[in-house]
Amino acid sequence: MPEKYASAVPGSVSQRIHRAFSELSEGERRIADQVLAAPGELAFLSASELAGQAGVSNATVSRFFQRLGYRNFDAARQEARRLRETGSPLYLSGGAGQGTPAGDPLSALLQEEAARLEATLRGVPQPLLAEIAQAIAGAGQIRTLGFRNSHFLAQYLTAQLAQIRPGVAPLLMPGQTRAEAIAGLGSRDLAIVIGLRRRPADFLRTVEQIAAQGVPVLLVSDPTVRGAPALARWTLSCHVDTAQFLDSYAAPMTLLRMITLEVARELGAAGRAHLDRVEALRGDLNELE
Repeated sequence: MPEKYASAVPGSVSQRIHRAFSELSEGERRIADQVLAAPGELAFLSASELAGQAGVSNATVSRFFQRLGYRNFDAARQEARRLRETGSPLYLSGGAGQGTPAGDPLSALLQEEAARLEATLRGVPQPLLAEIAQAIAGAGQIRTLGFRNSHFLAQYLTAQLAQIRPGVAPLLMPGQTRAEAIAGLGSRDLAIVIGLRRRPADFLRTVEQIAAQGVPVLLVSDPTVRGAPALARWTLSCHVDTAQFLDSYAAPMTLLRMITLEVARELGAAGRAHLDRVEALRGDLNELE
């Protein structure tokens, strides 16, 4: 392996290919074209299958990945699988039997969403849901937090809970630092952190700091999360992975709705009284059609 590429460790498979492309041979460029056209396929292919698609020998495939800085083909394939697991859109599509099914796309989508909904909701025992609802109903302040796509889910939950109890708000207000927001919480409060995959690099550090204040944490995440569940009092796992490059958020949205309904049942008359006050103010302010 040329010394130039022996230490070329950083970056995904695609990034390494782009950096090395000008130095590749004609056969290696055919391999590069195959991989770049569908990076997710690499997680499922064998070296022989990739060689056949590119019209090169197995030895050329081996040299190609060594040139990129990998020990061998299997090391690159493992990297592609890791990127699929973490939700990289480039690596989610493709794979044997993993593409968009032939036939009616609506039926395929419904089946896909239904499978994720069932897997998620069946993973939440009723006693656990009841315990979470009791904690949300009885907490002093409720603060919600979510980054990237998890942000709109946190906003949704904030809006729903705020209709049935006071003291519900986003943890981070515009212009506010995390330190300022976290410092205002205590052990009588509750933080609901939504962290679905492709979380920011400092996600775990943020959860650590919330938990360090003695704040109970409800973590809503997916099976790829690591570290944060050890800091949370409760962890709910959502299935969001799909065969396409976009994750599905039907299951977490339904789970959050289910939590809100359970909290409303727990609050009972107090929740209805708060909702009555909200509705009366909406009328006075003429906020809705």
